[in-house]
Amino acid sequence: MAAGAWTFYNLTKRHLMDGAIDLDTNSFRMNLYTSASNAATVTLSTIGSITSEVSEAFGYSSSGKPLTGVTWAVGASASEYRFNCNQTQWAAAGGSIANIKTAVIWQVGASAQARKLLCYSQLSTSQFSVTTGNTLTITPSANGIFELN
Repeated sequence: MAAGAWTFYNLTKRHLMDGAIDLDTNSFRMNLYTSASNAATVTLSTIGSITSEVSEAFGYSSSGKPLTGVTWAVGASASEYRFNCNQTQWAAAGGSIANIKTAVIWQVGASAQARKLLCYSQLSTSQFSVTTGNTLTITPSANGIFELN
């Protein structure tokens, strides 16, 4: 299935410029949300403000998955910087991970205010489930999650 592009939340741009989100040193996680979620509301600012997360069960945890292999580095040319990570996977076991529609990337922080939203992607036009024995894999594009050039 073809996912939509990653979309920044409005305050992400400010947080990137003022250093509240540091792509070099911060840790990031990805969570999944249902079609009833407000995850595509670009005026949200923290992970706690998003509603209707996928139910915690059968291989999905509400703490999400950590992004691994995160890089913020020169891309295809010296004038381009690219934010990227390894693919993120959820394996359904003992039942279905149900009603998935949107993925959200957020910054890990010690307080609720520090858990800032970075971006979201609509994974499908309608919600879907990952059934037992199957895996949902979210792989960034060849150009990463996003790039500045």
